[in-house]
Amino acid sequence: MDETLRERLDGDEALADAATAVLNRAESGDGTVSWADVSDAVPAEQWGRLLESELLVATDAGFVVDDPDAVRTALEASDATGDSDARPADGDGPVDDADSGGWSAADKLAGVAAIGLMASYQVPVARDTVGSTAHLLLGPVEAVLPFGATVALLAVATTVVSTTLRRRLLDENPQEVAKERLETVRERLDAARERGDDEAVERLQSRQQELMLEQVGAMKQMVRPMVYAMLVTIPVFLWISWLTVNPAAAVTPAAQVLPIAGRVVWTAKLVGPLQVWTVWYIACSVVSGLASKRVAKRVGPAVSKYRSAV
Repeated sequence: MDETLRERLDGDEALADAATAVLNRAESGDGTVSWADVSDAVPAEQWGRLLESELLVATDAGFVVDDPDAVRTALEASDATGDSDARPADGDGPVDDADSGGWSAADKLAGVAAIGLMASYQVPVARDTVGSTAHLLLGPVEAVLPFGATVALLAVATTVVSTTLRRRLLDENPQEVAKERLETVRERLDAARERGDDEAVERLQSRQQELMLEQVGAMKQMVRPMVYAMLVTIPVFLWISWLTVNPAAAVTPAAQVLPIAGRVVWTAKLVGPLQVWTVWYIACSVVSGLASKRVAKRVGPAVSKYRSAV
């Protein structure tokens, strides 16, 4: 039975984390535990799975962990070997993909392209090349809408693209996940030291060091969506910059009458080198970013429930 329990926890990190939190709470008290005691660390879904798997059983006094010693042993064994399948065997070389926190060849290529686009800000020839090329796609939009509306529309569009890329490339915040795993290992390490289990202490200290290195990989993973978003946002920004100085098109963003502000010269400097259109673009991006986050918070849980139900 212990071997079955260990296999179950090895293949399900969420269940293992929930079992750890419940076991620690039970051992720190009178041996009983309720969901209210661990609701801040154990989602309701995982609490239900603990009951279904009979790791938790109901008694007259409350819920208790069935065979706490076996569960603790299985958790420690799972923590010591949980990542062994993900690490390459000796001689196989390092795993260099997005899931391991590394960057794939496509990610590196995108990074180089993003750096090149950023450098083009300072090179007039490159900036004009990017701007005139983007004009083939964005020119029709600018011809239909006023300049201010065009800037606002592009700011919203690039923000939506950035938010979508982040949600597609990052299922959840990798730094938060790494932090939670590290906290779990620290709790197990403290418990092992209290029991005087030197072997478990040694294993958990090694695992703790591995998780600290994983945090560095998590930072790399956080940058990936930003790199791909820059491939869209930088050309758009360069096109607007090109539009304001290009003799054939500069008359369009020269000035415009707004309902409240009156006549606005979009190319006028507002703060330092920032022009009016730049501040307008940033303001629209911030507002649309806040709105998209609120929508994501409301839609995200609903989508997750639907996927789990299906």
